Amino acid sequence: MKKILDAAIAALATLMLPACTQDNVHAPEPEIIIVEKETDEPAKEEFQNTFVYEGQLTSEVPSMSALMAPVTSADVLTLRDMTDKTSGYATLVLGAFDINVAAMGMCIHMGEMIIDNVQYAVYPNGNGMFFKDDFQTMAGSYDTRGSLSGTFGADGSIELIMDYKPGSMPFMCHSEFSGTCKRQ
Repeated sequence: MKKILDAAIAALATLMLPACTQDNVHAPEPEIIIVEKETDEPAKEEFQNTFVYEGQLTSEVPSMSALMAPVTSADVLTLRDMTDKTSGYATLVLGAFDINVAAMGMCIHMGEMIIDNVQYAVYPNGNGMFFKDDFQTMAGSYDTRGSLSGTFGADGSIELIMDYKPGSMPFMCHSEFSGTCKRQ
């Protein structure tokens, strides 16, 4: 009986084997198709992200206006590292300057101010604005806190208004910068 069962299994295997291998032998080769993906995303437009302005900086201590006149000096202001062409954040750098209170024999030397995360917006006509309601930075040896706002024009002009308190000075200082874009 075992011989009959082994012979039956062998016969079945022989009958099925050609059918299985025949299907695999004549199977068509798969065709490789390369599809180019189209994107609707526009290419990111390159833009100038640093502007250097030269102009006049006028500084004063408003609470001491009876003792001092505003002090005006040449200075440089830079808006750099702008994150986008139309709006975003930039770093504002204002060059070092002095605030003299001659009547008291006092001179405050304000070092360069580097103020990060200044918010800005550029309008379709090329004009724009920028501001930071609360900044803290080192200005020379002074831990300086304050706020700033300003505008810039498509014509290359810029205006800055800044109120700040350097270090432990008990009085707020006020500075205004007016300039023109020199290097782009």
